[in-house]
Amino acid sequence: MQRLWRIVLVSTVVIVGGTAVVLGVLYSVGAFAEQGRFKAVPGCAVLDAATVAPVLPSAQFEASGGNCTATDGATQINVGFTLVSKQGRVGGPELASRSLDAVTVAGGGTERLRGVGDQAIRQRTEAIGRPQIITMRVSNLIVVVSVANLNGGDLPAAVDDGLVRVAKALAARLTG
Repeated sequence: MQRLWRIVLVSTVVIVGGTAVVLGVLYSVGAFAEQGRFKAVPGCAVLDAATVAPVLPSAQFEASGGNCTATDGATQINVGFTLVSKQGRVGGPELASRSLDAVTVAGGGTERLRGVGDQAIRQRTEAIGRPQIITMRVSNLIVVVSVANLNGGDLPAAVDDGLVRVAKALAARLTG
């Protein structure tokens, strides 16, 4: 009987040890890293009149490759998408988050926005047309939403809050 217990004990130790080794190997190759919600970049169909209405009440839309554009002739909104895939043990959402953190640290004039996607920052530039750029993360997708005055002047005052509402609406469409 004692010999049977030894066999059971040794077998259990071997099985547990083997399982630990297999789990360790799977972890080291990234089997448990989160891929993220998105497998492909969404099309421009996520951008519609209701989404851009806070900035452009009467917009015309155009799609060129992965870039989506809405304009009223004077103001233009551009939306671009970048899919971030997991790399090794680091998941896609984590890598996308790190990318936004790097932009925040490197770029002057950035501010973090709360309640926009999973993570978001806004940049205001001094370029012609006074563009504003909101870069946000929704899971493993980075979305860049920019607005500029096509005539080269300052943007209307309503664009400041309006662009945030556009980004929130876009994030809601991507999440839902």
